[in-house]
Amino acid sequence: MDGVTAVEPRRFTGNLAVLKMRLRRRRVPRLALSAYPRIRIVWAGAALLAMLIALALIAGDSEAPRWARKLSPLVANLFRFVTDFGKSGWMLIPTGVFGLILLFLADWSRIGRRMAAAWVEVGEICGFFFFNLAGAGMVTNIIKWTLGRSRPIRFREDGILSFQPISFAYEHVSFPSGHATTAAAAFAACAYIFRGQPLVVGLVGLMAGVVAVSRVAVGAHFPSDVCAGVFIGASFTVIYAYALGRSGVAFQCLADGTLMPKTIAIRRIADEAGPRAMLSGLWRALPGGSRR
Repeated sequence: MDGVTAVEPRRFTGNLAVLKMRLRRRRVPRLALSAYPRIRIVWAGAALLAMLIALALIAGDSEAPRWARKLSPLVANLFRFVTDFGKSGWMLIPTGVFGLILLFLADWSRIGRRMAAAWVEVGEICGFFFFNLAGAGMVTNIIKWTLGRSRPIRFREDGILSFQPISFAYEHVSFPSGHATTAAAAFAACAYIFRGQPLVVGLVGLMAGVVAVSRVAVGAHFPSDVCAGVFIGASFTVIYAYALGRSGVAFQCLADGTLMPKTIAIRRIADEAGPRAMLSGLWRALPGGSRR
C-alpha cells in the first residue's frame, strides 16, 4: 500500500504539470476576444435578448402562468418529466468524475503516445464541458440571488415585476432560469464539440429547446427568465470556448475567428483501430489495468 500511495501523488502532479503547460501555451497571437469576428454574435445576441425580454414583459410574462394552467394533464406531465433534464447535476457529476479519473488515476506512460494524445483530447473536451456548465450556472445563480425576482407561483400576489434583492428563497429566484442556462450551455458546447455532425447537434438543440419551454409550462419561470438563461448559457460558452482556443486547449482558435475542436488524435485512433481500442487504452492506463 505504501508503494501505491507514493506513486499516486507523482502521477497526479505529472498529469497536472502537463495540463498547466497546455493551458499556458499560445497557438495564435494573444488578441482581445472582441478582435475575433464571430464574437460579434454575442453582442448581436445581447441585442436580441433585450428585445425578447421587452416583448416578454409586455405580452408574454403576464400570460404565461395562465397558459401553463390550461395545459392538458398529458402535456403537463410530459413537460414535468422533461424539465428535470435541465438540472446541471445530470451532466456535471459524470463529466466531473470522469475528468478526475483521467487526472488522478491514469498513468499515460503505460500506453503509446498516440493513444495517450487521444485521451488527453478527450479529457480536455470533458473538462471544457464541465467547467462551462459550472461557470454559466454560477453566473446565473449570482444574478438570481442579487435580483430576487418572484416566480410565477407568486404571480397573483406579486405580479411580474416584484423583486426581493439578495434573496435565496425558492419563490424569489426566478430571473434568470437556471435550467435554461444549463440547456443552452450544453447545446452550445455540443455545437462546438460535434462540429460537422448536424444530426447530433440538432437532437441536442431540440432537447434543449423543449427543456427551456418546459420551465414556463411547469410554472417555474416567466418567458423573460428563460430568454435570459438561454443568453447567459450560450454567450458564456462562446467566450469560454474562444478563451480556451487561444491556448489550444480542447479547441484550436484560428486567426480568422474559426474555432475547431481538437479531435485529431481521437479520429486517427478511431479510424485505425476503432472505439474498442480507445477503451482498451484507457483500461491499460488505469491502476490494475493490463499492459498487454
